[in-house]
Amino acid sequence: MNSSASAYLKPALTATVFVLFLAWIWPREAITAEEQAAAADGRVIISYWDRSQGFEHEERNVLIREYNRTQGIEDGVYVRTLSIGWRIEKLLTAISSGAPPDLCSMEAQSMATLGYQGCFEDLTDWMESHPYLHPDRFLPTTLNTVTIQGRIYGIPTMTDSYCLVWNKSLFRRAGLDPDRAPETIEELQEFAVKLSALDDGRVSTIAFLPWIPWDMSYMWGSMFGGEWYDPERDEFIPDPEPIIESFRWQASWQRDPNDPDAPAHSIPRSQIDTFFAGSAGGGGYQSAQNPFYSGRVAMTLEGEWQVTFIPRFAPDLDWGVAPMPQPEGVPPRAFTPGAVLDAIPVGSPNPDAAKKFLDWFYSPRPDGSPSPASDYNKAIHNIPCRIDEAMEDRFLQDPKFGVFVSALLEREPHSFPVTPITRYFSDRVSQARERILYGGLSPEAAVEELRQTANAELRRTRAQLEVVSQ
Repeated sequence: MNSSASAYLKPALTATVFVLFLAWIWPREAITAEEQAAAADGRVIISYWDRSQGFEHEERNVLIREYNRTQGIEDGVYVRTLSIGWRIEKLLTAISSGAPPDLCSMEAQSMATLGYQGCFEDLTDWMESHPYLHPDRFLPTTLNTVTIQGRIYGIPTMTDSYCLVWNKSLFRRAGLDPDRAPETIEELQEFAVKLSALDDGRVSTIAFLPWIPWDMSYMWGSMFGGEWYDPERDEFIPDPEPIIESFRWQASWQRDPNDPDAPAHSIPRSQIDTFFAGSAGGGGYQSAQNPFYSGRVAMTLEGEWQVTFIPRFAPDLDWGVAPMPQPEGVPPRAFTPGAVLDAIPVGSPNPDAAKKFLDWFYSPRPDGSPSPASDYNKAIHNIPCRIDEAMEDRFLQDPKFGVFVSALLEREPHSFPVTPITRYFSDRVSQARERILYGGLSPEAAVEELRQTANAELRRTRAQLEVVSQ
């Protein structure tokens, strides 16, 4: 493990306890009958830590079991999986303690932060020599999320595309065309006024709020034409005005009941609080109680996974999907949070065996059928990161899923920046929104404070990394 990774991970106070726990639940030797048979045949047993959970993890396991009983025999490799979720603390501790898995998956934000610390193997040369992993084959936005200082440290597996989804039944009740979504921010507000009129003065249905289902301030800043980071200047928020306007617009949805000039599309703060505190706004995201599924929210921003979730949790919902509305005059943009990726941690016991599995996972099958990576995206309804796979008919021609894919392919895509403090910065963006909505801070003051704080932290981190690398 290099010194920069070590310096970054030293504060992990629970390292010793966690490594002991890993040793208990994650023995290196074969433990199941299948693993014992594989070991007896001389196959290398490699560990794969999967960030997915639930049915997504099981779909991954379906493919890994296929590998173990087919190509894995020829490769002399057997893959063991463990679902560790999206949080990176376990991975951090394992790498710093010299007990990493052979292979892992994670979100792009984690790669943006940890890649600068030297936590992962450089895959650039290997990918450039591989017919199906050459960097030119990937969506540029997703490849950017795994590229640090010109070198590639992960393989983008799947990506997301955010669009507007709406409840067609509620549109009909409001006298709106159920097959037409608002195309601009101005239309979005007009539609919201008509949808809110269904409530007769009480909020039992939310027409739209920019932070449902969760805070997406980063996306809204991009939709308003803002640039959160300039790589040429290595500076956050080089032009504050579009970012300020996006926060001002978000705040416009929350009304002061004593303000006679409040926008018509806004909702009294007390009613918003009541909505989310009660059963109307509550409920699990992946359940029939999701407020969009239950008809409590008319329009919201969502990702392509809803093509799987809605039939599962709300099979009778009549819904549509369209590209995100933007302010008039702003060039069409798409937003993706980046990618989920596969990487080989520094200190991997079996990096060559891990690459054999990755070779299989990202390559078309011998009969010419799609790669396991493409099949995984199809099973859980995410978008493949390889351009040719994203354009497969089964993705692009799906009447709903194809809208998400087309938005990403046809519009200018924006995502989180690749910096050593990406996760820190995204957290501060969310905090800025909270302070504007609930703390009485003006958008101008919040953005200026965010800009100053983030750039100071970026300079401090760059200097620290430079010292450690010497």
